[in-house]
Amino acid sequence: MKKILLTAFAAATLTTVASAQNSAVNSAIMNQKQGLLDKAQADIDKAIEHKKTKDKAKTWFYRGVIYQDMIGNPIYSKLTNDNTPILVLESFDKAVELDGKDGEYAKLVPERKEMLYGQVLNQAVEFHNKQDWDNAIDKYKLASKVNPQDTTAVLYAAYASTAKQDYPQAITFYDQLIDMGHKTEDVYKAKVQLQQATEASDEEIMKTLAAALKEHPNSVFLMQEELKYYLKNNRADEAMAKLEGAIKADPNNASLYAVLGNLQEKKGNLDAATESYKKAIQVDPNNFDAYYNLAVLEYNKGSEINNKAAKMDYATYQKKGKALEAEAKKHYEASLPYFQKALEVQPDDQATIQNLVKVNTRLGRKAEADKYSKMLNK
Repeated sequence: MKKILLTAFAAATLTTVASAQNSAVNSAIMNQKQGLLDKAQADIDKAIEHKKTKDKAKTWFYRGVIYQDMIGNPIYSKLTNDNTPILVLESFDKAVELDGKDGEYAKLVPERKEMLYGQVLNQAVEFHNKQDWDNAIDKYKLASKVNPQDTTAVLYAAYASTAKQDYPQAITFYDQLIDMGHKTEDVYKAKVQLQQATEASDEEIMKTLAAALKEHPNSVFLMQEELKYYLKNNRADEAMAKLEGAIKADPNNASLYAVLGNLQEKKGNLDAATESYKKAIQVDPNNFDAYYNLAVLEYNKGSEINNKAAKMDYATYQKKGKALEAEAKKHYEASLPYFQKALEVQPDDQATIQNLVKVNTRLGRKAEADKYSKMLNK
């Protein structure tokens, strides 16, 4: 009989202890709901350590909730630190691990994580606005860890790293974006420019450009950059063949003709370049690059002829100089409508406006030159 009573007593004692610990979790929840987060924190910290409650999904879930509610709270945020968001994330992940993805508390985690993502991202933006790049990047990384599918934090981490001039780190963030499927032209363009800034090998940059053009085959910027490296590495014939094949496959792509003209121009075949630019305009009457490049071609022809005249001795100039200047003038006049049309297509392009000032000055049209001068930097 004594043995039975002793066993019953022990069982009652264990029940009381377990009940006390469960009571700590329940007390933490009650205090959390009443906004008494310091008391809730004290209760949940006890429960998370006790062997009877430390392996329960409910305990870990509410640990995450309580600490998350402290973040940004005007009263209780002083009880948090830089590691609090990490503690919250770990708590929610542990709750899911213990509960299974379809468990009662696991189902509540996604909404809470979305809230945490916003909180951490806001902290990152605050640091970003203060130009505290290290802290901003750390928070962007944590935000990305909270929501691995969202690209916003990763993109802004790349911006912050660039602003910090940590270009290798910025490149890793752009690579992360590409791996996530965020393969915009701007992402590839930024990566190429950063690789150029870090003096990456031509092979590495061309590899990036090849991948970028696979996603954005009509990008003039990417095509021109790739051509630049083909030419730099004495691979102009490959570039030409590639372009001609692309035009054959897509004959109504004005951008391809514009890039072909650019390549022909670099090879010194100005007549062919002129025809390619005109073909681009024929296909797309609003192709800025074609108009601008045609204008520059004509302007440069005029300048080259003028330079010849300027280098003549007096006797030779008396015989041939005036004729050369008249010929140069024809090219300046030919460039004018192309520059004007380019400005119609892109009304704020400063390079076009500057060239319109120069060509009108060359032609002695002071009023027109003054008109365009007033448009600069507006």
